[in-house]
Amino acid sequence: MFQTNKLKQRVENGTPSLGIWLSLANPALAEISGHVGYDFAIIDNEHGIGEIKDVANMLRAFGAFETTAMVRVPGQDPDYLKRVLDAGAQALMIPMIETADQARAAIAACRYPPLGSRGCAAGLIRASGYGATEDYITQAHDELFIALQIESIKGVENTAEIAAVEGVDMIFIGANDLSGNCGMLSQYGHPEVVRQIEKSMAATKTVGKYLGTIPRPDADYCQLIEDGFLMVAGSADTTLFRDAAKAEIAAYREGMAKRGK
Repeated sequence: MFQTNKLKQRVENGTPSLGIWLSLANPALAEISGHVGYDFAIIDNEHGIGEIKDVANMLRAFGAFETTAMVRVPGQDPDYLKRVLDAGAQALMIPMIETADQARAAIAACRYPPLGSRGCAAGLIRASGYGATEDYITQAHDELFIALQIESIKGVENTAEIAAVEGVDMIFIGANDLSGNCGMLSQYGHPEVVRQIEKSMAATKTVGKYLGTIPRPDADYCQLIEDGFLMVAGSADTTLFRDAAKAEIAAYREGMAKRGK
């Protein structure tokens, strides 16, 4: 039976969604993300440590929850896109798109002929239930949700043309890399970086595509939703664990110091 893409439904209904980044390739963290109620989780294969097998196992974990797994691929390699899709991913994030030609190539890699150029072994792959979903080939693109990342000034300049490509569902503005491309790495609240973000936002809206991003020092989750973003991905598994651990250690040391220990 074909699985409904809950994230795509949420976005198309205009419902804001909060997500988490998962970099540690751990199915238990996928389960926790589902249990606590994130709307989506980004399995990060660009900066994370996971492989295709890890993606498949995390997708299995998410199958028990309303949380939708989105896989951020390392780049625009059509062979990697094919393997992630074959593993069962229905939501993809593709980084560093700068031109409409790149966008068209990425979309084509995700669709079977005649709509695209995705290689086919549909009777064998996890995405089709190992062949149990007989109409997978003709229906796969219906539940596919693709977000392209704008992360450079060149990408900002070409946002309207990129967003207008058929098959692009969302423009996800990568504020951190965009800040670096502006010569202000990690200063994504800087006025010039914000100006570039707003320029890309406006261009996306002119062609009627959806927007996603990360929180910034000048704009938290709620402000971004008010600005028109429907997907906001905030914390990461690594940062949540790090910050919770640091807070516990600080509380312990403070308590021991008060006792003269």
